[in-house]
Amino acid sequence: MTDELGETIVNSKFSLKDIGIIGNSQPMKALARQIETTARCDLTVLITGDSGTGKELVARAIHQQSGRAALPFISINCGALSETLLESELFGYERGAFTGANQKQKGLFQAAHMGTIFLDEIGEMSPACQVKLLRVLQEGAVRPIGGHNEIAIDVRVIAATNRNLGQEIGAGKFRDDLFYRIAVLTIETPPLRKRSSDIPLLVEYFLRHADEKMKCPQRHKIEEEGLTALSVYSWPGNVRQLRHVIERLVATTFESELITTEAIFRALPASLLSEMATQLPIIFRENDSLDDFLDCMLLRAYEQLRKQTGSHSKAARLLRIDRVSLYQRVERARQRIKSSVAP
Repeated sequence: MTDELGETIVNSKFSLKDIGIIGNSQPMKALARQIETTARCDLTVLITGDSGTGKELVARAIHQQSGRAALPFISINCGALSETLLESELFGYERGAFTGANQKQKGLFQAAHMGTIFLDEIGEMSPACQVKLLRVLQEGAVRPIGGHNEIAIDVRVIAATNRNLGQEIGAGKFRDDLFYRIAVLTIETPPLRKRSSDIPLLVEYFLRHADEKMKCPQRHKIEEEGLTALSVYSWPGNVRQLRHVIERLVATTFESELITTEAIFRALPASLLSEMATQLPIIFRENDSLDDFLDCMLLRAYEQLRKQTGSHSKAARLLRIDRVSLYQRVERARQRIKSSVAP
């Protein structure tokens, strides 16, 4: 199994490290309890959450803790295939059902018989495919494309989405009757911004694995200020994004033991500078100039005002400066900070 989220033990009867999840924050402890409870109930499950939060790992954990653990767990990404290909993959087809169907092919529902099938990104499924899936859930049977007979199956269905299916239903893009079928039990995977206390654990785990993967001559460490910077970032790409950033840092500082705060600034998006300026403690370091210090203060004050007022123009009025001049000052400060941390 891919260790996408890491490892740890939480206050639960099983260890999240066994399914590749790291975190001892309260949201992760609650997630562990939900996995245990859900695994005991042989009902359909809908897992919601942002991209990169480990929804498939949660689905695998439910399967592994259930009575179906010794039987197949089959995963498919509904958004990665065309409508026709997804239908043939899920339901199978008879020989001659369409051009190229030279032999009979079992679908994934049949392959997952007595086990679990995981339908990732179910919100991407076409309306026609939704109708066929609904029938499978209602009848407990699947009819291959081009076939006339239904084949009985016993499969637990776990679905996942990063979309708001309530809004999709309102827009006519997702069937409400299918939603009620798949959302008998629901689990939400917490985004990284809601469990930031887990970031140091994740960083250490990803550092260790990146060092081993790249065969680094030494184990990397991160400056304390740099770790603070990583901890205050909102991480829109969640754990997946954090892992990729750590791997990039290790690759670009291969010969060095210490990953500096400057290296972290270079590895993260330029737009992050203003976000960090509002959250990091302003520390005057020995090698900083007065201009460096004032630039950080300016960005912090500007971002806080812009957040409070909701616009650049209102922030400019409060500072009694025209918006163009304020924009130019902020951009100069950002560019000076970027150049001060450049290699």
